[in-house]
Amino acid sequence: MRGSGLVRADGLNSKGIMEQKKYGCHNRAPFKPSLQVQDGWQTSAGQNGEVVRLAVMKTIPFKMTTDCNYTLTELGQSDQRCAGCSWKSQAPAQALAA
Repeated sequence: MRGSGLVRADGLNSKGIMEQKKYGCHNRAPFKPSLQVQDGWQTSAGQNGEVVRLAVMKTIPFKMTTDCNYTLTELGQSDQRCAGCSWKSQAPAQALAA
């Protein structure tokens, strides 16, 4: 690990200096426009007469915001772990003053 620049599980690099990792959402792929969800069960008879339950699935649109709401806060605007993220929002001045 010497000189590799890798960060250990405890957050320390090979020199024993604490390094902050980027958040899991940093430059993540865009959300899909829809998703599959379960919408109940359908029962039917199997080959040997046993009852078989099958999940009924349906497609619904993705309705959450795709923007980062954390970076709309004062804390999020100054968080260095968000630096360079493509999803970082620029907070309007009145939002930070509230």
